[in-house]
Amino acid sequence: MWKASRFFKTGMMAAATFTLFGMLLAGCGGSPSKEGASPADSNNGKPAETGTASPAALPEVKLTWYFVGPWPQPEQDEVFAEVNKIVKEKINATVDFKPIAWGDYDQKMQVVIASGEPYDIAFTSNWINNYAQDVAKGAFLPLDDLLAKYAPKTFASVPKTFWDGTRVKGKIYGVVNQQITARTPHLAVPKKLAEKIHFDINQYSGKLNPDTLNQLEPYVQAGIKDNPKRAFIASFDGLGGDFFNLETIAGMHVPGAVDYSDPSLKVVNQFETPQVKKYAALIRDWNSKGYTNSKERIAIKVDPKGTEDTDGFSIGGVFKPGGDIQDSVGVGYPVLEIPTVQPHLTTGGIISSMQAISRTSKNPERAMMLLELMNTDQELYNLLNFGIKGKHFDLDADGFKVTGPDAQGYNPNVPWMFATNYMAYIDKGMPKTVWEDTKKLNADATPSNLIGFSFDPEPVKAEIGKTSAVFDEYSHAIELGVSDEAKYNEFLNKLKAAGSDKIIEEMQKQIDAWKASKK
Repeated sequence: MWKASRFFKTGMMAAATFTLFGMLLAGCGGSPSKEGASPADSNNGKPAETGTASPAALPEVKLTWYFVGPWPQPEQDEVFAEVNKIVKEKINATVDFKPIAWGDYDQKMQVVIASGEPYDIAFTSNWINNYAQDVAKGAFLPLDDLLAKYAPKTFASVPKTFWDGTRVKGKIYGVVNQQITARTPHLAVPKKLAEKIHFDINQYSGKLNPDTLNQLEPYVQAGIKDNPKRAFIASFDGLGGDFFNLETIAGMHVPGAVDYSDPSLKVVNQFETPQVKKYAALIRDWNSKGYTNSKERIAIKVDPKGTEDTDGFSIGGVFKPGGDIQDSVGVGYPVLEIPTVQPHLTTGGIISSMQAISRTSKNPERAMMLLELMNTDQELYNLLNFGIKGKHFDLDADGFKVTGPDAQGYNPNVPWMFATNYMAYIDKGMPKTVWEDTKKLNADATPSNLIGFSFDPEPVKAEIGKTSAVFDEYSHAIELGVSDEAKYNEFLNKLKAAGSDKIIEEMQKQIDAWKASKK
């Protein structure tokens, strides 16, 4: 059986098990706009200063940059040294790179922030090194003026809607790493299996939700008949609220969501909605028919690595153009993928990958110049992401990125993290239009009515902790279809006892205040 998270690459680590405690006080972002709109000029219409003095005129500085990923890489020091040659030449600076492994990053950054340690840049998001919580602690500098003066190209290239999504009390604290921002889970299936059972995946593109998922049953059944080790795999983490047409306020773990189609922005408990209950009932039925392989999977939280002959249907993560090619490389065999539902643009999607400048930075101007360089210098961006050309990767005659002779020496595979993903060399097999397709998907996504709102979890922090514990206790069995209806109702009652109503009341209070502030 496949490890589901291998297909759930979202431009972030979508299978991370971090509990999302949500976001900070209601921000004052503007009304949603489509991709491509120019950001508001923070200089009141005056031309922005570029801050691009010649390198020789700039005093030499050393910048410290914390970021997360599958570190260490065997030859990372060699790559970092090459990066610093370019940075030194362009802005007379060098970088003390601080790469940290996935499981250690949250704790390490909280220690760094609490200690007041001087550093310059850190990766931040809504799922690791929590952006809103760090802003609440005063960890980051407001960036509006720094962006306009020292990163004008980056500032202009990011749609206004995205900047609005980053704002906390009207200020920008994170530089958006442009990537797939529109949110919709994808359906994934091995190409070999699809061909064997005559499954036309494209006919379901954008048409799978709790009301229509049962249409997959004949194919799921056929796959399991072909090999009993196959299973239908999905999790609440992977599905998120989007599969249910819900925008969760503080993540799927925490009760509280708004239906995308509800202009009144009424907060509900997602697990009490008809669509989530219908999904849970369908999975119970599929488990009774042997589709979820629950006996093998109930004792484990993360599914083990599978093969082309044992993997089956899976739903989760975030659909993105070219994602099928990337995931095929990841699992080692061809994979087919489609979006399950129509995409939405949300605050969570916008702030899922950003860089922030520390309030303790001694050189915030140069730190912003480095981020401008990372977002505009293609050679530098690809060097840091993929390693040394001719060694760790290469380009074929058509300009596509292919494996280099020493690919295993440096392959962090996190191109969504360092800067705009749109500068990445395109992998062999992906369409040349992948970045234009991604921009279009973002632009065509329906903007959420909550863009610019962020939730402050502090007043209900204790209740969030308790309800998250209840979720962890019950969710896995529900996801596998092991829990009957009585057990599901017990789950809802436990959420109430843990304070779900109080959380929802606080969320509604903050949303109502945010709405009033926009009038």
